Amino acid sequence: MNTGKIVSLKTGFALLFIILAFGAGVMRHQTAKSDAIPDEVRGLLIEQPVTVPDFKLADQQNRVFNAERLKGVWTFMFFGYTHCPDICPTTLTELDDAASRLTELQTPQRKIQYVFISVDPERDTPELLADYINYFDARFIAATGPVQDLKQLTEPLGVKFERGAGAATEYLVGHSSAMLLIDPQARYYARFAAPHYSEEIVEGFKQVLSYAERQQ
Repeated sequence: MNTGKIVSLKTGFALLFIILAFGAGVMRHQTAKSDAIPDEVRGLLIEQPVTVPDFKLADQQNRVFNAERLKGVWTFMFFGYTHCPDICPTTLTELDDAASRLTELQTPQRKIQYVFISVDPERDTPELLADYINYFDARFIAATGPVQDLKQLTEPLGVKFERGAGAATEYLVGHSSAMLLIDPQARYYARFAAPHYSEEIVEGFKQVLSYAERQQ
């Protein structure tokens, strides 16, 4: 085996390790354990909801996307990038199906939105994000920003991402695979671990929504 192939294999194994490590999702925030929490939502709810910090990104229409746009609406938030070879397109396909199933829950008082945050700002321009996200669902929001601005959002929520080695336009990005659920108070309220399936997203959200509305 030549040196180039050895280096390539080592790079591939390293990136696989990064993706699997990040795939565990948001490790810093434990899911709820209280005996007062119903069993059906105990593995989804965050033990102590985390207020989403101030941040400023740009969406696919070049509009400001910040914490204000999370208020008054339930938000499914997933982090990835357009060149992702597997988990991102798979997850967005499942989320598109889930969004169609959840349409019946939408009311003027109960709004739901779906947000894809790119952690690859070097390649993911607003134009590329618009084309990419429209392929899955034109209702979805896609946003990104400089790495330091992304980290203002991701670090307090425990979301990880890291660019792998590679050429300027050919590289992978390791990233957390959990899907976050942000409540209408702009708090990180629940999480869905990968792999993601539309039926589980729908059923899990219905249980979380029922629990949250009983607490009001």
